[in-house]
Amino acid sequence: MKTAGKISLAVGCVLLAIILLHYSILSLRSFSDFGPYYRSGQRFLLGENLYNFSDGHYLFKYSPCAALFFAPVSLLPYSIASALWLCLSWILFALSYLLTKKLEMGRISLPLWGTILIFLGISKFALAEIHLGQVDFLLLCLVLLSILSLGKSREGLGGVFLAAAVLFKPPLLLILALPLWRRRSKFLLGFSLGLSAGLLAPFLRYGLNGAWELYRGWWTVITVSSPDLLASEVNQSAFGALSRWLVMNPKGDSLFAFSPGIPLIIGGILFVIFILYLWHQERKIPANSASLSGDGLPTSPAPALIILGSVVFSPLGWVQNFVFALPALYRATTGIVRERLFNLWRNVFLALFFLLAVLPNFEFLGRELYDLYLGQSWMFLGILFLALATALPLRCRDGSH
Repeated sequence: MKTAGKISLAVGCVLLAIILLHYSILSLRSFSDFGPYYRSGQRFLLGENLYNFSDGHYLFKYSPCAALFFAPVSLLPYSIASALWLCLSWILFALSYLLTKKLEMGRISLPLWGTILIFLGISKFALAEIHLGQVDFLLLCLVLLSILSLGKSREGLGGVFLAAAVLFKPPLLLILALPLWRRRSKFLLGFSLGLSAGLLAPFLRYGLNGAWELYRGWWTVITVSSPDLLASEVNQSAFGALSRWLVMNPKGDSLFAFSPGIPLIIGGILFVIFILYLWHQERKIPANSASLSGDGLPTSPAPALIILGSVVFSPLGWVQNFVFALPALYRATTGIVRERLFNLWRNVFLALFFLLAVLPNFEFLGRELYDLYLGQSWMFLGILFLALATALPLRCRDGSH
């Protein structure tokens, strides 16, 4: 790189750092989702009920074990705890990128434009995550560490990592399909032990009756609050999109007026098809073989797609949750680089992802049109095109795979 290019890159990095610092400071004024985490940690230490509908919209909806995780954080003053969580979120974002690179790139190096493309694609989801003070970067790192452990000596610890993620968000249980298909017994043992320890931990603080009441409260909060949020425009999961298209759309007219059970049935069918496809891809890898091909590339798109699917097929897949699209975006971009733009369909699908799920997400046309965009589930459609771009097999100019 020439001197002028290096100077331009350095100036660009400094300007970007200033912008992100300014955004971070503004985010601390809101940080709305971190508040329930901090409060849950305080309540856990005091042995109080974690699930109070009097908390209004910002209910704590994770498992009691998740509150235990935030207990040490809640010992700090809120201003210091929130600032530390903000810094940790940026660190976890960087770590999730590095772990994704290790999972999806093998020994292939991405050019600068490919890296920029990935960050542009994931940027708005990541900024929403930072602004809210959410936990998705932490969970994505845990999931990536668990998948990377498969076939390694530490895969038992990988199972514990996945158990920790599932204790926060049960839909991440979908990731367990990978070690099941690959018959990784140590991983499954570590997962079982980690999950059991996490579920039993609240009994040490609350006692038998108190912990049972906590779990009943958790179940009540999930079952009472979730149905009303299913058709919300910020729910861009498959079930949310189908509910707006087929039942009721709060931001416009639905295409049909079916009963609320129809989206669940159709979504369930799509989920089965999705799982069968991933299983077919995993069958191509012998149970005890390496997961990388001879040139260092992952041989199956299943890990990237199953991480993305944990949000797409979650009952509630919020906009910021799509930071889980990072591995899929990385794999699709790697494919474009390897193919040198030869695969027309991958190029088209990735372009449609940016057109539908990325560019409108920056709210250039105002909040009202942005809400309409979400209400019509254009973001969900963009995510589907990303999944298609990820699933396509690698094709070289000579026609080989």
